[in-house]
Amino acid sequence: MRLSNLFYNSLNRFKDNDHKNRALEVQILIEAAFKITREQFWIRKNETISAGVELRTFYRYLNRRLKGEPIAYILGKKEFFGETFYVNQNVLIPRPETEILVEKAIQLSNDLPGEPLGILDIGAGSGNISILLAKHFYTNVTAVETSEKALYVLKKNLRFHRVADRVQAVRADLFPPSYREGCFDMIVSNPPYVPEGEWQKLEPSVRDYEPKIALVGGEDGLEVIRPIVEKAPQFLKPQGKLLLEIGYNLYEPVKQIFARSGFSSFQFIKDYNQIYRVVIAHLEQ
Repeated sequence: MRLSNLFYNSLNRFKDNDHKNRALEVQILIEAAFKITREQFWIRKNETISAGVELRTFYRYLNRRLKGEPIAYILGKKEFFGETFYVNQNVLIPRPETEILVEKAIQLSNDLPGEPLGILDIGAGSGNISILLAKHFYTNVTAVETSEKALYVLKKNLRFHRVADRVQAVRADLFPPSYREGCFDMIVSNPPYVPEGEWQKLEPSVRDYEPKIALVGGEDGLEVIRPIVEKAPQFLKPQGKLLLEIGYNLYEPVKQIFARSGFSSFQFIKDYNQIYRVVIAHLEQ
């Protein structure tokens, strides 16, 4: 069997009509299993392949994908903001929308007086946000995560990216208990914000594989957002900033929460689909 035959035979095993994405997925799985690059795939597509470890690995990957498991979990890694992060089913898979939060945090850094900056990441998960900010600012980040299993993945990524000396991983629920008030220049968070009633409506690849605790924010999706907004002003320095990712349907309720908060001003940023996705809130001097 040729590599090209393997590609087309595998593609035909998918039952949906999303041929473009499925073709890319099959190609990615072949490249990972056979340890070849995209260019090598096209160069070697007419080569005959024999039964061996690589082929068995590919079929194992393919069967997992056919059952609905995300490729990021199958391969154990995900690209985000130009960097690679280890992931498993104990942490969320980093998504493009969250890159907006990182971009805005970097842009706002010039407005902050602190040097070096003190940054808090609430619900750090794989550590993708914490690590990127630590690398960009070359500063100290406190990454808070409530799940012990997620914390293991976070620490693995800290070692891989060589920032364990600048990112402190803390197991806590929202705010680290041992930190004094008014000690952070910036707080960032991608909290759970899916309403409980929408959980069953999520794509099976999300609902059946990604951790529910990191996705669902209570009945109204605000169970975690509400205390973050209420308590964040206590932990921020004057002129401090809070950057928060929110769900597609939470604009109005989140706006009301911020209107009653201790922040002097706030603004909403739209994502690539023109949905309000990130909130930036500012403290007075």
